[in-house]
Amino acid sequence: MDIQLLLNTVLVVLVITLTVATCYFVVVLKDLRETIKKSNAVLDNVHKVTNVISDPITSLTGLVAIITAGMKAFKNVKNSKQEEEE
Repeated sequence: MDIQLLLNTVLVVLVITLTVATCYFVVVLKDLRETIKKSNAVLDNVHKVTNVISDPITSLTGLVAIITAGMKAFKNVKNSKQEEEE
């Protein structure tokens, strides 16, 4: 009879321990989910900031390319006029 009481007590303690561990695991998973949501929001903000920074730089690069092409065209026209005069 003593062994049965001891086994029942161990079983009850084990069930309580597993229940507490399961509840703690669920709380940790909820916290992890919230942390991932917050980090996702931070990454979205970083993406927006990098787009705000990179778009003008891209436009500036395109503007420099257009100016360079215009200068080359102007030089070609100028050189062709000089060759025609000679």
